[in-house]
Amino acid sequence: MKTKIPIWINILQVLILAILTFQTYACYFNPSLLYAGFTVDAVTVKMIYVLAGRNAVMMIISLLALIRQDARFYSFAFLMHSLRELQDMFIVPLTGGGLAIFFVFLIVFVIPEITAYFKLNKIANELSLRNNLTAK
Repeated sequence: MKTKIPIWINILQVLILAILTFQTYACYFNPSLLYAGFTVDAVTVKMIYVLAGRNAVMMIISLLALIRQDARFYSFAFLMHSLRELQDMFIVPLTGGGLAIFFVFLIVFVIPEITAYFKLNKIANELSLRNNLTAK
C-alpha cells in the first residue's frame, strides 16, 4: 500500500539522487570531475571503481525508494544516506576540505536525512498499526 510521503522528503531524495548520479558517472567515466587532477592508474583504478559501485548501488536504492513511495523502504534509504553523510562529514575536514564543509554536510544533508528517516519510520509504523487493526 502506498502512503503519502511529504513533498520535502521527495525533493530531498531527488537532490540526493542527482548527486549520486553525477558521482557515479564521474567515478566510472571522468574522476577528475570530482577530484581535480586525479589520475586513474593501476594503483587507483580499483579504489575509484569501488567508489563508483557504492554510489551506483545507493543511486539505484534511492531511485527505487522514490518510485515505490513505500515509507518503510524509503526510511531504509534515508538511514543509508544519513550514515554515508555522517562518515563523509568527518572525513572531508580531515582531508583538507575545511571546517565549513563539515557544517554544510551537517545542515544541508545529515539533519534533514535523519529527520526524514524518523518521519518515514513514523508513517510506516502508523500504517502497520492501521493494517493490523483492520485485519482483526
